[in-house]
Amino acid sequence: MKAFAFLLISAGVLIGSMSVASAQQVTTAPSTEAVGGSVLTPEQIENLNAMVDRMQSSMNDMVEAARETALQIGQGSKTVVLTTNDLAAIAIGSVGAALLVDMLGGGGMATLAGAVAGGVGAHWLMTRDGPLFESPL
Repeated sequence: MKAFAFLLISAGVLIGSMSVASAQQVTTAPSTEAVGGSVLTPEQIENLNAMVDRMQSSMNDMVEAARETALQIGQGSKTVVLTTNDLAAIAIGSVGAALLVDMLGGGGMATLAGAVAGGVGAHWLMTRDGPLFESPL
């Protein structure tokens, strides 16, 4: 069930990132063009650019954290234990995300990137602390 929830979340993130990428392409166009029947205002363009900057900052933070962990593992100062459930989550997430990216028209590298993101995301979903969504009382 968690793998199915992850697949739905991955699909939403993928579709959202595709819309951000298409919106970013529109913002770099020299002329103002209609997008989906509406014209982007300068304020909307500024908001999109701010969102892209925040996403880039978050990605840089995640890369730095992964780099530090990889160095610790490589030096033998950190031990990682994967259970059978962790491996199953990684496998299901990888296959699910790869199939989703491939069905959306992704090529070889896009499908591989989707598989990596799916495996990492599914592992995070299985090992995170606390609920994914807080339920109202």
